[in-house]
Amino acid sequence: MRTRATTLAPAFALSILGLGLGLGSGCGGEPATEDEGSTEDESAGESAGESTEESESESSASESESDIGTQSESESESGSESESGSETDAQTETDTETGGSLGCVDGAGLEEGEHIFEIGGYERRYILRLPQNYASDQPWPVIFALHGNGGNTDYWDTIGGDRDIRTAFADEAIVVVVEAIDNQWRDYDADPETWPARIELELAYFDAILDSLSSELCVDEDQVFSMGFSGGGSFSGVLGCRREYIRAIAVGGSVIYFDAEDCVSTPAAWITIGDEEFTDSRAAFRDFFRDLAGCAETSTEGSPEGCVDYEGCGADTPVTFCAHPAGHVWPSIGTDATRVFFQQFYAG
Repeated sequence: MRTRATTLAPAFALSILGLGLGLGSGCGGEPATEDEGSTEDESAGESAGESTEESESESSASESESDIGTQSESESESGSESESGSETDAQTETDTETGGSLGCVDGAGLEEGEHIFEIGGYERRYILRLPQNYASDQPWPVIFALHGNGGNTDYWDTIGGDRDIRTAFADEAIVVVVEAIDNQWRDYDADPETWPARIELELAYFDAILDSLSSELCVDEDQVFSMGFSGGGSFSGVLGCRREYIRAIAVGGSVIYFDAEDCVSTPAAWITIGDEEFTDSRAAFRDFFRDLAGCAETSTEGSPEGCVDYEGCGADTPVTFCAHPAGHVWPSIGTDATRVFFQQFYAG
C-alpha cells in the first residue's frame, strides 16, 4: 500500500465557507498568461482561461532547465513549509473492513459542487464531482484535474466535448477540479527564485483537499491520480514527483520547472505533445518521467494510434507517450486515453 503524508490537524483545518453547485470565475488575478488552447475541434480562446501560450514563456532564459533546476526549496523561502506536508509523518489511515480511508466508516460525506477553504493565507476553492453511484462502503479512486495557467475550474468542469471528464469518470472515480492561486500554478512575472515557495503553497493545498476527502468520503488512497493540461500538466508533474500518494499522472503540453533532486516518488505517466507545439522543454518533460520510471528509450506501438509504450519501465510505473497532430491543445484522444491508462491501476 502506498503511504501518503498526512498533515497536522491544526495546519490543515479546513474553514469551509460555502458549498454549492455554482462555478464562478474563480480567484480573480492577473491576466491570463497561457494559451491552454481548447481541443482539436474547438476554437482557441473559447473561455477566459484559454488565452495565451505557455510555450512563449518557455523561450525565456528563466524557463530553461539549467536555471530552474538549481532553485532550492528551503524553509526560509516558504512561509508555509510547516503546512506543505514536509514536516508531517507518513501515515496510512485505512478502514480494515473496506480497505479504504477512515471516511468509509466515520465520514460525514461531502456535497458535490464548490468548496471554499483557507490555507496558507489564501482563500482556495475546488469543485467536487462524485460518482453517480457513490456509496460509502466502497473505496473510490480520486482524480485531480488541473487547468492551464490563466484558466480556472471551467476548463475541466464541463459536459460535452473532448474535455468531458465528468462523463468519462462518472461511474468510477471522485473527480476534484482544482484552481491555482490567481489562476496560475506558476507566477511568470515573479522572480524564479520564488517558484519553490509557490510550489510548497500549492502542495499544501492538495494535501489539505486529500485529507478532507479521506476523512469525509470513502477513498482508496492507493488510487490517487492527477491530470492536467499545459501549466496544470506541469504541476501534475510536481505532484507526481513530490507526493507519494499520486499513483499516476496524465498530462499534455507540459514542462519541468521543479528541482528534480526533490523528487521522492515515481508515478506512472501518460504524456501527450502536439506536433505543432513540440519543443525541447516539452520533450524534456517526457524524457524526465520516462527515465525516472527506469524505462528504456525504445518503445512498442501503443493505443490509440500515435501512442507508444516505453520498454523496460518498472512493473508499477508504465510510461506512455502519445503524439497528436495539433498544437497547444488537449487532444481529442486525451480524455478517453487517460481513462484507459488510469483504469489499469484500479483495484479489481
